[in-house]
Formats: sequence, C-alpha cells, structure tokens
Amino acid sequence: MDLPEQQFFLQSPQAMVITDSDSNIIRVNPAFERTTGYSFAEVVGEKAHILAAEALNMQAYEVLWPALRSNGNWQGELWQQRKDGTVYPVWLSICCLWDGSKLMGYAAQFFDISSLKSAISLQAEPVQYDELTQLPSWDRFRDVMDARLQRAAEITEQVAVLLVDLDRFKWINDTLGRDVGDGLLQEVARRLGSVVPAPNSLARLNSDEFVMLVPCVDGVETATRIAQQVVEQLSHGIMVDHREIFISGSVGIAMAPEQGNRARDLVKKADVAMYAAKQGGRNTFRVYNPLLELSKGPQILHEEDLITALDAGQLQLCFLPVYSLHSHQVVAVHAAPIWQHEELGQVPFSGFSSLLQGAGSVRKYEAWLAQELQSFNLIWERYPGLRYISLRLEKQQLKAEDDAQRWLALLQKYQMTGAILLDIDVETALEKEGLLFDVLTSDALLSLSGFAQKLPNMDQLKDIHPDIIRLDAELVSNMSGDSMCQKQINAVLKMAERMGIEVLADGVSTAGQRGELMGQGCMLMQGRYFGLPLTLEQLLAHLAVDH
Repeated sequence: MDLPEQQFFLQSPQAMVITDSDSNIIRVNPAFERTTGYSFAEVVGEKAHILAAEALNMQAYEVLWPALRSNGNWQGELWQQRKDGTVYPVWLSICCLWDGSKLMGYAAQFFDISSLKSAISLQAEPVQYDELTQLPSWDRFRDVMDARLQRAAEITEQVAVLLVDLDRFKWINDTLGRDVGDGLLQEVARRLGSVVPAPNSLARLNSDEFVMLVPCVDGVETATRIAQQVVEQLSHGIMVDHREIFISGSVGIAMAPEQGNRARDLVKKADVAMYAAKQGGRNTFRVYNPLLELSKGPQILHEEDLITALDAGQLQLCFLPVYSLHSHQVVAVHAAPIWQHEELGQVPFSGFSSLLQGAGSVRKYEAWLAQELQSFNLIWERYPGLRYISLRLEKQQLKAEDDAQRWLALLQKYQMTGAILLDIDVETALEKEGLLFDVLTSDALLSLSGFAQKLPNMDQLKDIHPDIIRLDAELVSNMSGDSMCQKQINAVLKMAERMGIEVLADGVSTAGQRGELMGQGCMLMQGRYFGLPLTLEQLLAHLAVDH
C-alpha cells in the first residue's frame, strides 16, 4: 500500500479485513479489532468464517458467492459473531483482489448496523435475538433450523432437536425475584452454550425453555450423550446475587429425519418427550416415541405386556450402590428391576409394578425374580461385609394375607450371609401393619419410604419402628427449590433422630444435595451423583475398586 491507502486503511471507521485466495486472514485494521473484539494476533491465518454466524447467513451465501465469481464484488447484509459470542448484523462490502488473471485474495469492509436496524422498524420485523441471554430468538432460530434441516435431508445427515425445560424455575422467579431469575437464565444459557459451542445451535424458546439443534454422527446415541451433558451441567449450583441456587433440567429429544424435517414439528415432539422426562422424575431426558403421545409412557402398558416381556427376557435386575459418608465406601446395595422396553426404553419398577394384578403375572414375576435373586449369593460371597441388599415391594404385592410370608420365604434363602432389606411405602405399611407382622418379626430389615405423599406422626412410626427411613428421590430433587419439600425432609429427619433410626437419601444427583443432606445428619445415600444403575458384572467390578 502507498501512504494515502495506508492512512485510509488505518483510520477508516469501518472494519476492514484482507485475506488470501483461501480466505485466510492476512491483515485487519484497528476498526476491525474494535468491532469484533479480536486482535490481529488472534485471527491472523484463521479462516474469515471465524467471524460469521454461518447458520444465519445461508440465504445470503447463495447470492454472495455467485456474485463474487461473476462480478468480482458483492455487498449486502450478513450476521457476524463477536469474540464474546454475541451475534450482530453488519453491512458488508467485499471484492476480489486480482493480479492479472490470478485471484490473490479478498478485501472486505463492514460496519455494525444493529442500531440502524432497530431504528428503522422494531415492529415491522421480529426480534432477532433474546436481549437477556443474547441467544437467537425463536422466530429467527426457527428459520435457521428449517434451513439446516433441509440441508441435512439433502445429505442424509441425522440431526437432533433437544428441548430443555428448567424444573421449578417459576417458583424461583416468583419467590426470589425477577433479577435472580434473570441471572439464573443467563448462567443457564452460558452452560448450555458450553455443551453445544457451535454458533447458532442454541436459542431461548420462551421464559424457561431452550432449544438445541445438533448434528448426530451416531444418531440417537449422540443425542443422548449431549442430553446427559445438559443434565449434568444444570445439576451444579448456580451463584446469583451471592446466593447458591440449585436447579435441574428436563430434556426431550426428537430426531430428524425419522420424526420430521420441520422445526415446528420436531419441537412439538421434543416437547412430548420433555413432558415424559418430567413425569419420570425430572432431572433426566427422554427420546420421543409415538407411544408417549398416547398416555405419558408407562401408563399405556398392560398386564399382558408384562407377561410377554417376562417371557421375552426383557426384565433385568440392576443394582444401585448405597454409600456411607462415614466410611466413604459402598456399604449396601439396592436391587432394582428394570424393563428394557423396545419402544419406551428403560421402565423402572415403579412404572410397571401396578401391572402385577392377576395370579398369572404375579407368579411369573416371582419365578423370574427367584432366578435373578441368585445373584445375591455371588454378591455376598465376594463382599460379605455389605450390610444389606434391599428390594422394593409395592402395595399390590401385599394384597393377600399370605403375600408377606411368600415373599419372606422367597428371600430367606438369600439372607444367610447378609440381611435382606424390604422397602415399603409408609402408607402401605400403616394400612397393612397386621400383614407385615411376619416381616417385622423376621430376620429381614424394613425400610419405609413415600414420605413425599404421607407424613405419619411419631406414634404411628413407633408402632412400625422400621430399621431405616428412606427419603424419596422426589423430595431430594426438589429440596433446594421447594420450601415444602425441605419442611418434609426436616420433619422426617427429626422423627428419625428421636427414634434413633438411620436415614437413607435416594435420588442424590448433585454435590449440593449431598452436602446439604450431610449437614443435616443424613449419612447414607444413593443416586445419580454416586452412579447410575449397574448390571451385576458392573456392580462386582465397582465393588472391587471401592473395597
């Protein structure tokens, strides 16, 4: 450059950038650094598209590149992204640099037209991005999604739409104030952005819902891995206004092209899956299935379905380690039947235990369980120091007078080395106290749960006098954001302390919950924080390391 050109380049109020023929940046001016937030050292040698919000520019690119090839220049509106991630509109002029017939590179200049666009017509055009989180608005993102979905269909690429709904956000916003709620949403947006860092893959759908669009090389496996990362990111405490707030997220997944190729349709299906995740206890994810449309998942199952599943070997006994914060070791194990349903995925025992109605299904289930319980012998043989192995009994399994005796007889052969602990709902225990006499006077241990629905008085609890009280996962997951849940937990812990009964917290999924419960004297815990349900082989390997 000669001197006048050099002065113009350095003093121009418009950002200017020069690239080589492969679009690698070789020079920028001071206005470029002010506008984009990037220094020259940070972008030299980088491709120019580091600046672009590419997914928002698909239509413009269809015009830009043909114009450059035919005319050697183009100007128009594009969307760019600053170093800090904010998206903004620019007016761009770009031309080709030639040396004779050889293309040497490109020269471009641009300026931010955000204020100009706002002044022209705020009402005539939908808002392009959310002011609070700086994420693309739904109106804008829907167009981006449709364009990317169309392109994915053309190249037969699988894409997932993830809908993330914050659990109990309304309560936090109403109780702690809108400023706290706004700060929480900003941090949530940042954490979600760390899971899908690609530009324009995340938008705020409404008050407490976010939508993601991600390519899935491995199909639904990729989508579920990302959903698990989302759940994990939201499970850690968030500091807002010197206050640590615990929140969780429920995630619904819809896959394209299997379940549609339009943004609106896929978001609706992801919403159905998200609702199923909430029904499944929150702080988890679900993949869309047409059956979820009918009646919220497991409710559509019938007794004959369970009988068929038992015959087909679709039930599996999984194990949850129980941790003692005194010894920092696994001290017990909870056995949990899980139905590996072909369409609904993993259905927990609570989701199908109500199907044990007729004598046929009960007997078949007991026969299956008798086979599975043989694994207890292997666990006791390897780790005789475990305090107990627990198993859940639902109300419908204790209908007749001889039900308790039958279960005890079934379990007796597996408690020679260690104790079997039966977990029963407190309401069922109070209602069928007479039928439970054999359990109370046997070598089996008894734990009570279900305190989220019923809180007995001290005399009622004394009559049963369980060995352990179990805090339900529902209470634990809501304890930080729901004052009523915390009151229930406090009441249960006080009664347990007066009676000298240990308390086991179920469903512990965050370090915050662990610390809060430990501070209140609860030292036995199980849940996602300590690991997901394990197969027998995985459990034995886990215990080998732990012990």
